[in-house]
Amino acid sequence: MADEVALQDESIARWRDAFRDDTTGINKTVQDLLRDYAAFRTVIKTVRLANEREGTDPPLNQMLFNLVSQGFWSSLLLGTRRLLDKGGSSGKKGVNSIWSVVQDVEASQDWLNRKIYVERVLHAQYDLDRLQQEAYDQVVAANGRAVWGDPELIKSDAAHRHFDALSGVSQSKRKPQDLISPLIFDKLKKRLADLDHISRHVSSHVAHAGNKQSRYDKELNAFDIRDARETLRRLKEIADLTGIWFANESSAGLATYIGDQFDGLDHAVVRTTDLVALAEQWRSIDRDIATWSIAPDDL
Repeated sequence: MADEVALQDESIARWRDAFRDDTTGINKTVQDLLRDYAAFRTVIKTVRLANEREGTDPPLNQMLFNLVSQGFWSSLLLGTRRLLDKGGSSGKKGVNSIWSVVQDVEASQDWLNRKIYVERVLHAQYDLDRLQQEAYDQVVAANGRAVWGDPELIKSDAAHRHFDALSGVSQSKRKPQDLISPLIFDKLKKRLADLDHISRHVSSHVAHAGNKQSRYDKELNAFDIRDARETLRRLKEIADLTGIWFANESSAGLATYIGDQFDGLDHAVVRTTDLVALAEQWRSIDRDIATWSIAPDDL
C-alpha cells in the first residue's frame, strides 16, 4: 500500500513539475510565446505607423525585419510543437507538454478519485461540510462582530467544484470514490488534436529538413498573424485549464515587463556615418565565408 501511494504521489508531482519547470515547463513555454507574440505585434505596429506618415522611410531595415519575422515564426511553431509533444511524461525521454500531462492523468484515472484529487492534487481538506459548519458556528459565536474567513473553506469548495466538472457528478451526489469522466479526456485531446497540423508542419519543415515527399500535404498555407493569435489563444486556454485541474497551478499570462519595453524605439538604429562601417563588416564576413571550404586531402 505504501509503495502504491508513493507511485501515485510521484505521478502527481510529475504533473506539477511539467507546468513549473523553469527551463521547459508548460507555463514558461506559454509565457515565452505570449511575450514574443506581443513583441512581434509591436514591431508590426511600429512599421505600420511609420508607413502612415507621409515623407518618411520605414523605420526598420527590410533585412532586419525579415530576421525578426523569421525568428518569431520559428519560435511560435517550435513552441507549439513542444506543447503538443505526444511523448511520455517520465523517464529519460520524458517531455513537459500539455499532451503528456493529459495522457498521464488519463492513465491514472482508476485511482485518481475525488478524495485523492482534493487532498493530494489540490492540497485541500476533503470534509467541506465540516468546514462550512465551523464557519457558520464562528459567525454565530461572533454575535455580529467581524470575523476572518477560513481560507481552507475556500480551497476545499473550489477543489470539489473542479472535481464536479471533471466527474460530471452534481454537488448533491458527491462521493469520495467519484472518478474523472472519460469524456473529459476525449474533449481535451480533441482540442489538442485540432492543432496537430502545426506539429506535422514543424516536424517536416522546421525541426527536420524534410524532402519533398515528407513535406507533402503538411504546408501551413496563408498562416498569418491572425492564425498565430488563434493558435496561442487555444494553447493558453487549454494550458490554463489543465494546469488548474491537474497541477494546482495558476494560469500563465503575458508577463509584466520590468522597465520600458518601448525604450529606444524613438531613436534611429544607426547614424548615416555608421553605414560605412556596416558595409565594411558585411564585406569582411563575405571574405571570411569564402574561405570556408576543404579539399579531399583535408578530410
